[in-house]
Amino acid sequence: MDYGDYIGCRSPEIGRLSVETPIRCRMIAMQPERRQRWERLAHLLDRLQRQGVSALDVAGLKEVCRLYRQVTIDLSRARADGDDPDLARYLNHLAARAHGQVYRAKPVDIRPLFTFILLGFPRLVRARALPILIATAVLVLSALASWLAVVRDPELAYALFDEQVVEYENVRLEKQQGEYRGNFTFDVKESPLVAVAIIGNNVKVAVTMFALGALCCLPGILIVVYNGRMLGTLSGLVWSHGYLLDFYALIGTHGVLELSAFCIAAGGGLMVGWAIISPGRRTRREALRSAAAEAFGLLAGAALMLVVAGILEAYVTPHFSQPVRWAVALVSALVLSAYLGLAGRRNQPLKESEHSAKSEF
Repeated sequence: MDYGDYIGCRSPEIGRLSVETPIRCRMIAMQPERRQRWERLAHLLDRLQRQGVSALDVAGLKEVCRLYRQVTIDLSRARADGDDPDLARYLNHLAARAHGQVYRAKPVDIRPLFTFILLGFPRLVRARALPILIATAVLVLSALASWLAVVRDPELAYALFDEQVVEYENVRLEKQQGEYRGNFTFDVKESPLVAVAIIGNNVKVAVTMFALGALCCLPGILIVVYNGRMLGTLSGLVWSHGYLLDFYALIGTHGVLELSAFCIAAGGGLMVGWAIISPGRRTRREALRSAAAEAFGLLAGAALMLVVAGILEAYVTPHFSQPVRWAVALVSALVLSAYLGLAGRRNQPLKESEHSAKSEF
């Protein structure tokens, strides 16, 4: 339905072809300006329906809004007069069409999300590799130091980590028979709930690492040391009881992604913390704003990695044999290395932020 349905006979004023109707005769007697703006609005709405918002420039979109307000006033007048129901119906239809265009919800476009996952995140990790590598080095060195200390003196495990946890693990290892399964003994029916709990907890840990790193770096370094010490202490305990391979067959399945995500999140926090400590030639506010934009991108990518890791931990780690778990760990490592190292390199534009990467943390 459009303007021509009501006022469509051919005439020098309107230029349309239709059967003469009473409303047409009444419309000819009206002010040309009013008729012209209704036709103009109908024309703009036709373009919007056929080609979308991109069919009009800013001035055209503003004109649609202006004409919509005017046609609602004309509709109110037509309804108040009450002597022309056909005209009121036409204006109501025109106003409804305009309302649908002016107030329609913006369609959700998920393409930027996929672009970020496939290209943006690995580029960001490469561009800001230094703080991530620092977090990784701190985690590995603290885990290695704790492992060597516990291997040399198992009693040190009680000093390095929670005494109750260490005692519980020692008792379980002493009673262990067959393959070591740790806490991964739940039924597959429980996997969905376990996955949700694991993902929620891991994302919480990642956010904590990020937030503490943003507090001038040192608290972030300390929480990475804490997690490395926990990993190293447990590694030393299972080594002392002869279950090291079983232990890493368990945690390696999901740990490749999980520990990498933790280091990325911690590195993002260190970026923000270092921007506060050493803003360089920029003001501290400018440095913080620039670092935060990229740091939150690293945190978002790390959270997505933790979702995948949580699914593996709930569905693969407890329910598949050791050879399968080792295979999953190996494939995860290879895919992650290729993804972070190669994705987005082809035709990658060199951004200004990457020009100055050497001068930033």
